[in-house]
Amino acid sequence: MSPVSGSGANPLRDPADRRLPRIAGPSGLVIFGVTGDLSRKKLMPAVYDLANRGLLPPGFSLVGFARRDWEHEDFAEVVHDAVKEHSRTPFREEVWQQLIQGMRFVQGTFDDDEAFERLRATIEELDKAQGTGGNFAFYLSVPPRSFPVVIQQLKKHGLADQTGGSWRRAVIEKPFGHDLKSAEELNKVVHEV
Repeated sequence: MSPVSGSGANPLRDPADRRLPRIAGPSGLVIFGVTGDLSRKKLMPAVYDLANRGLLPPGFSLVGFARRDWEHEDFAEVVHDAVKEHSRTPFREEVWQQLIQGMRFVQGTFDDDEAFERLRATIEELDKAQGTGGNFAFYLSVPPRSFPVVIQQLKKHGLADQTGGSWRRAVIEKPFGHDLKSAEELNKVVHEV
């Protein structure tokens, strides 16, 4: 069976079909809990794989947030090792060199106001240097009990603010609460932000 319809056009190439790979617009990703297994084995290699397939914008930014006392270079080395060990696509130095330009690390704990101010400054710097358009996703690869405090810190420090047509999103790793009541409470916190 041919994938081409009677008109000669491939119906799977319909621009409205969201399943087809598309290059993401200007953006960045902040990973909270970046030192954990999920981040090392899945998230960071997935970001590299997207870049390797040409599906990330050239100025894409990746920010790690964790308690470790690391410099940006230490974080880049951890990402490099994770990518080489766990990515699904072959490692290419030119892709890595482009991706590393937008990599930063912010040290801190989830209740540390100064760390969230450093994170805000880092995002602002990357927005100017990398052209993210102010678009950032915040991936909470942290224990569920930490979800509310991180979400509230994002709001408190203006990191959840969508200005000038930019977008901000929080990605919450499951489980989303441990029962209906806790899920509803977390949902309330998320929707307030």
